[in-house]
Amino acid sequence: MNTTFELNNLRKDSDSFNGKFTQKSPVVEIFSAMVKGEELSKYGKKADKAVAYIKELNSKAEMGDFSAIAEINTLRRFMLEPVLMEEIKLLSVFGTYKPLGFDETVEREVYTHVGDKSRMQAANGDVVFPKIVKEKYQVPTFMVSGGYEVDYRRAALGDMSKENEGMEQVRIDIRNRAALAVLTKVYNAIKNATGVKYMVEDNNLTKTNLDRVLTQIRRAGRPTFVGDYALLSQVTPFAGYVGAINGNTITGISEKMLNEINENGILGMYNGTVLKEMPNQYDYTSIVEDEEGNKSFKTLLPEGLGFVIPTGAKSPIATWTRGGLTSFTGNDVKTGKIMTRFDLECAVDVAKGHEHEIGLVLDKNLSTIEE
Repeated sequence: MNTTFELNNLRKDSDSFNGKFTQKSPVVEIFSAMVKGEELSKYGKKADKAVAYIKELNSKAEMGDFSAIAEINTLRRFMLEPVLMEEIKLLSVFGTYKPLGFDETVEREVYTHVGDKSRMQAANGDVVFPKIVKEKYQVPTFMVSGGYEVDYRRAALGDMSKENEGMEQVRIDIRNRAALAVLTKVYNAIKNATGVKYMVEDNNLTKTNLDRVLTQIRRAGRPTFVGDYALLSQVTPFAGYVGAINGNTITGISEKMLNEINENGILGMYNGTVLKEMPNQYDYTSIVEDEEGNKSFKTLLPEGLGFVIPTGAKSPIATWTRGGLTSFTGNDVKTGKIMTRFDLECAVDVAKGHEHEIGLVLDKNLSTIEE
């Protein structure tokens, strides 16, 4: 499956959908069960009617019926959207997340302290206080897309296995691309900030650098270190101890930590900081090769990028989605085959002047971040 979806003769399915069913209609639930390979007998006679209807739609779609294609894509969208939007909410691990309607504008309100800080009052003098200034600005949106080639003939015969594979890939693609966009935006905002910022970039993760960032962020709240396994696993050697008995140097690690590493592969805590692994799957469409010629798949998210987030403090990171999924149909530019594409409009912002509220750690040897 390609990671780009260049279509010609692009058609928005909502323009052709005749509204015969809603998200709560039985045909949607039965279509979802068919795609998942679940038993349909529990739906009784409704199942036979819905299966016949879905097969007929695919037969018409194979013949180029735009209305039938729009109905099938609407069934897909009704099935995908609730699950995907729940997963998108996980972006709130970095800050706030808010879903908006199609007609709402993505805006951000930021409150910043400006002016002199308060100080001791002189005799017969005034005390100068800082003031809080509110800034309101619009945040630009971007589209995250996923899609696949459709085999209407197979579906017309009742074989929905490819539907299941295709929609699962769409869900994973959109979720991970949205997460990557958030990570990239936050990284660039902190890196390019002109004021105070707490970040470290090095060829490896070192105890000195990590401890420095953790100390800086801890003053805003107990920190959580979020990152890929390849980054977090480098913290394990920092957790040991060194001592001396009768002039002999003793090194080791506690049994509790050993059990934790054995169970999870990484520590759960380090010096009062929670270590939280960020799931990072392979992108099976991208192969990378190291200096020795060994090949592997590229990960969907940067391996060497981590964030230190204070607990209890309001994060400067905000994410939005506007509207829900939008489906399109068209022909692949290269092959001419019929493709279905789903778009989700997203936005992310790091509050201006508040970049110091998030710590950033980058292992340049692992990094695949695009600046």
